[in-house]
Amino acid sequence: MFKFRRPVGLFLCGGGALGSWQSGVLAELVRQGLHFDAVAGFSIGSLNGAAYCYDKTHELRQIWRGLQPSRILRFRPRYYRIPLELYQQAGGSPVTRMNFFVQNQLSKLTLFSSQPVRELLNNWLARSGPKFSRNIKFYVISHAVEMKLPYISAFDGSTRGPNLSFIDALMASCSIPMIFPPVPVSEHGRQYHLVDGGVIGIANINLSIFEGCRTVIMIGNSREEDMNFPAQGPFGQFERKARRMLAIHTQKIYESRVFIKSEPDVYLIKPPMDLGVGLLEFDGLKCDRAFGIGEAEANNFLRGVEEGAR
Repeated sequence: MFKFRRPVGLFLCGGGALGSWQSGVLAELVRQGLHFDAVAGFSIGSLNGAAYCYDKTHELRQIWRGLQPSRILRFRPRYYRIPLELYQQAGGSPVTRMNFFVQNQLSKLTLFSSQPVRELLNNWLARSGPKFSRNIKFYVISHAVEMKLPYISAFDGSTRGPNLSFIDALMASCSIPMIFPPVPVSEHGRQYHLVDGGVIGIANINLSIFEGCRTVIMIGNSREEDMNFPAQGPFGQFERKARRMLAIHTQKIYESRVFIKSEPDVYLIKPPMDLGVGLLEFDGLKCDRAFGIGEAEANNFLRGVEEGAR
């Protein structure tokens, strides 16, 4: 058996349909006998984390196989007057600044309804009851627009949270700007709008929630090549910018390991190749293939850990 120092934390990054690869990695790690003491995730990573909490990782492949774009992306454009700001580097030409202004306004326009995703989660997870199958701490990470900071919803062994329902927390984490609408939450007499912070880039998510852990396994969905991903197709520019921000986030999150006082061993598992699927390409055949690549990479990771321990 693989001898990771306990407690073991699991961090799951976002990435839309690329999360099918992450699902494959996670499902295989669990099948091989790994179990975690704390889990955190954002965007699709939060959904994979929820599957782990409910001991449903063995169901993930079938869910990905059954996906169709029309099942997830139901066109319903809406505009939200919220102070959402994307990441902008200092300086730049007037044309660059004008381009950023236009993109910033467009980010407040959402193209699709969140109802299909909500229905999927209700039918798959909510009916399992308020108690997790595993007694585990689960941190669902989104981004509070008005605060310009990550918003962490903590669930300890059950779906009961202080300000946000479990399904709403998952929905907020997956509310990609320009794609899905934000989720409102009230706290201390104020209302905030929560979105997926993985493609915004203003405030970095970090691994400090795993303070006390001796091992952290981080499963990203980005490769170094995503920093310069080519723009192709109708959502090409969105794909290019989102992949770049996800790649930056993944690297920054991994680098934040140095601030954990318990000095855990931190492992980062990333795709070994182009997965052949886009962020919004919820195509069952392509996602199933990516899932299989994830399974293989999980075995490669465990084999490397075992050989390194000898």
